[in-house]
Amino acid sequence: MASINGVFVVLLVAATFLLLQTDASRLKTVVVQNNHTNYLSIRCFSFVIDDYVKHLAPKEQFKTNVENNPFYPSATMFNCSTNMGTFVAVKYDYECNMENYYSCDWKFDENYAYRWEPKSNIWVATEYAPNYESLERGGVIKGYFAN
Repeated sequence: MASINGVFVVLLVAATFLLLQTDASRLKTVVVQNNHTNYLSIRCFSFVIDDYVKHLAPKEQFKTNVENNPFYPSATMFNCSTNMGTFVAVKYDYECNMENYYSCDWKFDENYAYRWEPKSNIWVATEYAPNYESLERGGVIKGYFAN
């Protein structure tokens, strides 16, 4: 009986270790591009990742990887904060977050953030949400917008 319990514990530990490893299939690339003709600042973050403010030149972009939560997929969220407001760059139910798509692509300017819908082949405008949460976490306070 003790040997069966020992084998069970070893199998349980091995399974837990495998689940906790970063699996490439759980990673989603996020591409964010400044769609304005001047510099804009942005900071992207999640509960796990807290990135620095990036100052993007016109049409400049950056990429980062976000890991989908394997235990609670609905807890997967990656936010971006700008001087104009915030938008959710990765969410568990976005079309771009499905396995058959490589990345979630965004453009942002002073009016809207735009998410690429791969199946429809169009950019969808999204209004910014207020900056309340991100400002508490040190949002884009030192960012700038140049005309």
